[in-house]
Order: sequence, then structure tokens, then C-alpha cells
Amino acid sequence: MLKTDTVAGTAGISCDSCRTSMESLLDADPRAARDKAVRVAKIARWLIEKHAGTWQHFCPDCRRTRERGSLL
Repeated sequence: MLKTDTVAGTAGISCDSCRTSMESLLDADPRAARDKAVRVAKIARWLIEKHAGTWQHFCPDCRRTRERGSLL
């Protein structure tokens, strides 16, 4: 799940399979902030996929499990 908090000045991504999350600093433009959070997550080896019209985010540990086919 991708969340932006303009008050705190952060954009964060939470794993849809476990409680892992990561945050990055916001840019002035909210769209740029979301794009930056996604770039940072991908660099950190997060898996971001669209399933049935909904974006899903998986941390590196859950990504490995998902790629092995054992995550529902």
C-alpha cells in the first residue's frame, strides 16, 4: 500500500503480505512524491504489481516467497 503524509512530509510503502514498510521524504509535488517512493522501493528490491486493477506491494522477503510460488 502506498501512502503519502503531507503533514509529516513523507511517502511510504507498506508490504501487502507482512508488516514491513519503508518511507522516503516527500517532494513538493504529491505525484512526484509517489513516483519517488516507488523508485526507492524498486531500488530496495520491492515487488510492485497490478492485480485486478489494484496495485500490490511486496517487501524483498515476501517477494522471494512470492517468486517461489508459496505466497497466496
